[in-house]
Amino acid sequence: MFADLSGMEMFFMFCAVVGGGVFILRSVLIFTGLGGDDMALDADAGDVDIGDDSAADFKMVSVHGLTAFFLMFGLVGFMILRSDGGTLAAVALGALAGLATMFIIAKLFSSSRKLQSDGTIYPGEAVGTLGTVYLEIRPGQIGKVQINVKGASKIFDARASDATAKLSTGDPVKVVEAGDMLIVEKAN
Repeated sequence: MFADLSGMEMFFMFCAVVGGGVFILRSVLIFTGLGGDDMALDADAGDVDIGDDSAADFKMVSVHGLTAFFLMFGLVGFMILRSDGGTLAAVALGALAGLATMFIIAKLFSSSRKLQSDGTIYPGEAVGTLGTVYLEIRPGQIGKVQINVKGASKIFDARASDATAKLSTGDPVKVVEAGDMLIVEKAN
């Protein structure tokens, strides 16, 4: 099968197989959560990234980008040689296809990073919301309240705004202030 291939065809085939194999392996690892972030190569290591400070997360030269480059470089170069396009055209068009693929992969990874969300719920976001007493709040003491914030039910430490009030488990409350703990008052 490989006996009828020229040296350049073998070179392009090798680039496509190795680049494609590593690209597929990294893709599977990333999508299954085992591959970690696709860290970009940095200038300290002598490699180049593109973009300025405003596009710091847009890194074209990465492991995934390089494997995509070699995959496309090899495939396009091989196809051009097989269609009698000449070595120079095969190298030029293969490199162009590889660079275009690197750019697309970098844009995809950059876009996917923007889809991440923190999900952290801060006590200050609970001000004005209604909830119930989870653990009794005795006069001047701390108890716990259950509040729905951002669609999630959370339990926070709380004390009554009136230091003489007693709020029993299950009493409806409204959050009036937030700090180290929530300050609540009985809701009507």
